[in-house]
Amino acid sequence: MLAARVAVIGTGVAAERLVAHLAAAGVGWIAAEPALHAFVDPEQPDVRIVALGDPAAGEGLGAAVVVAASPETAAITSERIEHTAARTPHVFWIADGRAAATPPCPRCAAATAPSAPPVPAELLALRDAFLGTTIATEVVKALLAIGSGLAGSVLGYDPTTATVTSTVITRQAGCGCAGDAARG
Repeated sequence: MLAARVAVIGTGVAAERLVAHLAAAGVGWIAAEPALHAFVDPEQPDVRIVALGDPAAGEGLGAAVVVAASPETAAITSERIEHTAARTPHVFWIADGRAAATPPCPRCAAATAPSAPPVPAELLALRDAFLGTTIATEVVKALLAIGSGLAGSVLGYDPTTATVTSTVITRQAGCGCAGDAARG
């Protein structure tokens, strides 16, 4: 795992949990916003965390996760995924109370899946923390080629009922979220 390289694009509670759990799992190189660097335990000297702007941040990535911190930023998530998918073997996303591996992207999910249930403001951070932790697990599984992944499904978590759902979603015609067709 120390040779693995992962980029976390975005901020928020989900990104914080994601970075912390990737580092705890032993991912050796993580590119993330500077605000997220504090979530790597300093007792993990073999984990290197760099800024997304680092010249090497996009080279040789094993995985990338695009996180929309709020509904206002979710609109740009699909575009970031399209850009990242072309050069990264495993791309994941977290947006609007949902998470997945691409394909599908949030745009495809919004077009075909039921809307995520409304969540009281007091529970939003807990929902996002759950999704960040879950996607960290999915990233590690993908890097190690263990188990079955989320591609083709969207994961949702409703903290008001403690319900986890997985909905099968197909990529919308003409959407660029698949990147390399061999991955889908």
